[in-house]
Amino acid sequence: MPLPLQEIILQDPLITIIFFIISFFLMGVLVKFIDDAFDEKTYSRKLALILSPMTAIYWAFVMALHPAAALLLTAITLGVLIKGKIDNIAFVIAVLCIYVVYFFIGDWKFVLDPIYLIPLVLITIGGVLDEIGNDFVDKNHLYKKGFLGKLVHWFFEYRFVMKIVVLVFALLGTYPMFFFFAFFLWDIGYELVMHYSKHVLRKRKFYYDQRASTY
Repeated sequence: MPLPLQEIILQDPLITIIFFIISFFLMGVLVKFIDDAFDEKTYSRKLALILSPMTAIYWAFVMALHPAAALLLTAITLGVLIKGKIDNIAFVIAVLCIYVVYFFIGDWKFVLDPIYLIPLVLITIGGVLDEIGNDFVDKNHLYKKGFLGKLVHWFFEYRFVMKIVVLVFALLGTYPMFFFFAFFLWDIGYELVMHYSKHVLRKRKFYYDQRASTY
């Protein structure tokens, strides 16, 4: 049985494309906001805890609208879960909420149908490789080691393994191409918040340094 809003969202191709692209972008923004609230203390943890279940419910709703959305959003979740990045109470609550809600409103075609299951596995592996590479380049400061180091750092800093795998399956016709752009916008939203958080932390450090210099 279709969800009440499903026919409205999916009846027009343009509305469908805009909806998924905006939704993925917003979820990328919210995930990084919650992450930085706990890991970097950049934002309010109380606000992050409020946003966590709200984001999860919307995440589950978007998944329920299309198996490709369920596939991509689950691959994102599995990638960070396997690498142990679900490391605060807000993310634990979010993941539990996503799949409890999805149990009632979604179907499991994306794990039961090989057309989707194989991409799910390979995209998840791509996500794990991105996480491993991201940790490696950060730890070893490859951006300081010449042009090749900068290139490798950039590749893993912006998690291009997963993007390439998602693009390949879009080109193969596993799901519409606009889902690749939606996925790309998820990352853009995530990266925008990441860079803003760095800006906030730099300003905060400067502020504290200035105060310290007056003593």
